[in-house]
Amino acid sequence: MEPRFETVQVDAASSFRSMWFTCASFAEDHTWHYHPEFELTWILRSHGTRFVGDNIEPYRAGDLVLAGPNLPHCWHNESDGDEGKPEAVVVQFRPETFGHDFLDLPEFEPIKRLFRASKCGLQIEGETAARVQTQMRALFEKKGIARLIGLLDILRSLAEAENDLRYLASPDYHITNDITEVNRQRIELIHKHVRRNLASEINQAEVAKLVGLTPPAFSRFFRRATGQTFVGFVNILRINEVCRTMTESNECITNIAMNCGYNNIANFNRQFLSLKGMNPSQYRERHLRLKQNAILFSGENVSSRRVVEAH
Repeated sequence: MEPRFETVQVDAASSFRSMWFTCASFAEDHTWHYHPEFELTWILRSHGTRFVGDNIEPYRAGDLVLAGPNLPHCWHNESDGDEGKPEAVVVQFRPETFGHDFLDLPEFEPIKRLFRASKCGLQIEGETAARVQTQMRALFEKKGIARLIGLLDILRSLAEAENDLRYLASPDYHITNDITEVNRQRIELIHKHVRRNLASEINQAEVAKLVGLTPPAFSRFFRRATGQTFVGFVNILRINEVCRTMTESNECITNIAMNCGYNNIANFNRQFLSLKGMNPSQYRERHLRLKQNAILFSGENVSSRRVVEAH
């Protein structure tokens, strides 16, 4: 996708920005974009597909991601009407928030390593995710120095929890700057079409016609915009939908795969292993274990959330 540059305005009387907001649609209100700030995003409500660099994965409520400077990212929520408006907490800050030389101090070496790792985007899981979510919530009750220290505490939690951090984008990922509204609209249209037709056969020539391109031009455009082939993109979305359904229900994995467009189960198992590094049963068990650990650690009532409409 062709990302747009976003200008981030810090909060009044502050060196960084924190937002707690709802919106009609992540895809419409917060499109594929990048900026020189670090961004920590916690999804409180909605599910769908997350894009970070060349990484495409499903997300659900509780998703927590740190995106490094100039790393394109966006979340496409599913509009199924069951959850209400998407809701998220976002913290944006620059490396110099704590001073231009603070990373040179020996005490900040772990945070320096965290910042280097974030250039690929990091998903935060397990106990660390629960701890950081609590710390992010607390930022909205703090002011001045206490608020800045709150951000530093968040970074310390992330820097000291390497086992709960997972890389997202490829190490050699880089953005393309051929940014046009037409190309953004094409990507949005392709994504919506594929999502609506995951269970059916998806013909690349028909999709090319849908966005006004010849098949060869479509192949070149899609690889340049996403870093992937169209077939690979469809397969990623199908596997991601399988993952989402597996972790939200007890339905038989074979039935889930077939409902997501996989008529050949042997091929499905190969594709799943290639993309996720484990078989479907192992993925389901791992997700359940992480979810239980996070619940045990947190023990907090999320109903006390304070919501601020995005502007």
